Amino acid sequence: MRSLLRLLNKYSYVLVFLLLESLAIVLLSNNNHYQHSKILNTNREITGWIFDKVDGAREYLSLKRTNEMLVRENATLRNKLSAPAQADTCNLRAEDQRKYYFAPARIVHSSVYKQYNYLTIDKGRKQGVDRDMAVIGEGGIIGIVLESSPNFSTVLPIINRDFRLSAKIAKNNFAGIIQWDGSSPQQAILNEIPYHVDVQIGDTLVTSGFSAIFPEGLHVGTILDFSLQKRNFYEIHIDLGTDFSTLFHVNVIKNFLQEEQYEIEEQLDE
Repeated sequence: MRSLLRLLNKYSYVLVFLLLESLAIVLLSNNNHYQHSKILNTNREITGWIFDKVDGAREYLSLKRTNEMLVRENATLRNKLSAPAQADTCNLRAEDQRKYYFAPARIVHSSVYKQYNYLTIDKGRKQGVDRDMAVIGEGGIIGIVLESSPNFSTVLPIINRDFRLSAKIAKNNFAGIIQWDGSSPQQAILNEIPYHVDVQIGDTLVTSGFSAIFPEGLHVGTILDFSLQKRNFYEIHIDLGTDFSTLFHVNVIKNFLQEEQYEIEEQLDE
């Protein structure tokens, strides 16, 4: 209490000035129409600015929930598009009714600027996520599930020097191998495209479908530039469709026919 009294005594002149100033403004606005309207307009301007900032903050804080909802909705739409017509599948098990199933997940840890980057997502074996499943985002492919625990999984992304992916030029279906040279998290390299193939800057690259992991036609990126190498193959630099520095929500793809494809391919290798 004594501290409060000392504070009031110390700033008594300032408080009296502010009180008299406020009283003067009230009297002026009440007895002068022009000043009254000016004060009201200023008050509206300040109030509007405050409300705008508060609404902006509220909108920003709700982005996480909004993004999660959009990812779930996108996964639902992808599943509907991948499911065959009901008339053809009424007597089949759930996993036989479609080849692929899309499940939303969230990244809980990631590295971007290392030579061997990894991601961790919040889905594991209890949620049906296991190794060798594809992981994609809104911009395109992200990587492959490397290992799974009961509730989490590590993902080998395209921005890891050990990553390899079969991709093709969308306009002519010529396929090559994509790998990352570690120079930029936004770029990768496509090799094994012969010199006679029509290649242009801006061409779109998509997954080839030559594996049991990624469905065909998923966006990979666009061609930035290319050069002819000694073996008469192009070295093509790609602008990746996924921005790993802002990545948060993903979809994991389960291929219900993956094991069957692995088994038949192993028989050919024997």
